[in-house]
Amino acid sequence: MANDALVDSSDPGLVSIPAILKALLKSDYNLDDLFQTPLLLSTLLHADKDHRVLGKLDEVQASQVRQVLETILAARPQRRMGTAQTFSDYILFLCTEAYAALSDASGIPQPPEKYFMLNDDDEKDADHHRESDGGNSVGASTLGGLSQAAVPVGASNQLVLALMRCVEVSEIELCRQLAFRAAADDSSFDVMRLAYNLLTYLTATASLEGTAGVEMRAGQGPSPGTLTPPVNPKLVRAALKAFFEEQMTSGLWDKGQPIYKSFRKQGRNVGNAFVFGLDTLGALLDKLPAESFRPYLRELEKALVWIEQHQTVQIISDYCDVESGQCYGKPLRGWASPHLSPDTMPQAWSTAQTLTCISRMKRQMRALMHNDVLAEFQGFTYSTEGRIDTYWNRLLDSDLGNSRSLKDVLRERVLEPFKDSVSNPSFGATYSAILFGPPGTAKTTICEALARKMGWDFVVIDTSVFLADGLTNVAARIRYVFERLQVLENCVILFDEIEEFCLDRETVGIGMESRMLTTAMLTAINDLRRAKRSVFFLATNRLRAFDTAITRPGRFDMQLFVGTPNLESRKIQFKQQLAKVEVGNKVKEAAMESYEAFLAANWKDTAMFMNYLEGLQFASACAKVVASESELDDTIMGSILASQAAVMTVRGTTRDEFIASMELSRI
Repeated sequence: MANDALVDSSDPGLVSIPAILKALLKSDYNLDDLFQTPLLLSTLLHADKDHRVLGKLDEVQASQVRQVLETILAARPQRRMGTAQTFSDYILFLCTEAYAALSDASGIPQPPEKYFMLNDDDEKDADHHRESDGGNSVGASTLGGLSQAAVPVGASNQLVLALMRCVEVSEIELCRQLAFRAAADDSSFDVMRLAYNLLTYLTATASLEGTAGVEMRAGQGPSPGTLTPPVNPKLVRAALKAFFEEQMTSGLWDKGQPIYKSFRKQGRNVGNAFVFGLDTLGALLDKLPAESFRPYLRELEKALVWIEQHQTVQIISDYCDVESGQCYGKPLRGWASPHLSPDTMPQAWSTAQTLTCISRMKRQMRALMHNDVLAEFQGFTYSTEGRIDTYWNRLLDSDLGNSRSLKDVLRERVLEPFKDSVSNPSFGATYSAILFGPPGTAKTTICEALARKMGWDFVVIDTSVFLADGLTNVAARIRYVFERLQVLENCVILFDEIEEFCLDRETVGIGMESRMLTTAMLTAINDLRRAKRSVFFLATNRLRAFDTAITRPGRFDMQLFVGTPNLESRKIQFKQQLAKVEVGNKVKEAAMESYEAFLAANWKDTAMFMNYLEGLQFASACAKVVASESELDDTIMGSILASQAAVMTVRGTTRDEFIASMELSRI
């Protein structure tokens, strides 16, 4: 396809992904080559998640995709073949990747239709029943988001069967390879077979997670023995341990089973018939959590040393001097598989595998460092629980002025922009903010609820963290703590009441040491902001104590006043308390009206200054009045509020500070 066809017409500087995918469909690939076809399908499905291309295929494209699907589905392992499967374990893994991509793009995998038996010997009967009802009773158009014409008859059912067979066959072979190794049967043990059966087992099992088995007889529900069990962690640990113990002194692994069981030398380099060890390592780094690799950091380092020492350079000539005949060009750097001859120049596929391995290794090392920092500062790993809305929804809102509320601003500037990526957020993203306000306004709770809604980890850094090495080492400790915090990714960091390290340097009588600490803190905060890997907040009850360099625009993205719950939140508190009272709905409705009217009338003078707990106590006391079947009137509520006001947190000079601070928010 011409290069012009790949350019995005809306921006000539961009390449159109749909155009690339269409060009890929039209490329010259061999349907019989099970190295090419699974990679082709997986690439298309991963790159076209919104089905802009695969959901709108023309007749020719649909026919091509259908042939690809037929080829891959037909390559599934066969139970009756036992240990003598048609294709190599590497090819089986590539097919499993394609099956999993199809399943993920389709949503929850569907069980085989009611006539489809799981015994391979029943294939002919199953084919007959598929043809009788169209073969895709679960809805062929939903498979991978593909066009209806691109889905072969029976593909939905064959997909689930293929994944189940992959789990079964790979688990058996994985156990066999571990047994061979334990028995020191070097002639039978194959480290590549071990690795790729482990990868197939992990991939297929994960794809079937959430399914309830297979209904073999209509109306009887899942049949016994058809439920795919979860991954066996002991088996996975044993296989990974064996893999790394088989690492050679060079940092790579033995070539093992060929990619193709039958291999014709003509037209191919024999070295390419074997798996490149970095391809295997990269796949394992992609499939397993970071903590799985903590025991094998030395082995990963050995692989990295091989990478550093085996980069090759080829000069691509682009100019030859007429007089001297000397040719010049640009260097092409890359890698070649060690199974090729030593003088082989950089190879595109080997280089891609190496760079992929490096990228995944970097990601896993970052994850391990992230976990270490969280553990060091006693953070919370909320990311393992996923996004949870409950805590955010329970959070009572407060007003910022100009018809804006705190939760609205945080939703607009933090939740929405970072929904997909911390390193590439949408417009208006805020990486840092100062939360200031009186005590008891739930500043810590707000940050924690934010982290849980985002599905990020959470850590609190308070004064004790900076004093851990003693008063004489605070500056060095500040540098250390912030260097560690820069490691964190997708984390909400809260600096809680650290005013003593950010005091105004213009304050009369402040010592040189305090000025130096403020300067050190300014630099550290700036570096953390530039890292753009986490979101951090500084919570304080004394905004005016900070150095002006902290509070000036540009140092922190936002400055938000965290006040007491607003009027709407007070109504929610009272409604929750009324729910516990056993009175009629009309009585509750009348009480709600009286409560709201009373708060509105006394809002600016007293009611607005109750913090969360004080407001809850007031609502509870009013609910008890309703429960006693007494009328909730202004006199009773006034008496309750008066007694509350005498001891409330926001009173006297604190109230004056509260009122003055209401105008200091900066969005």
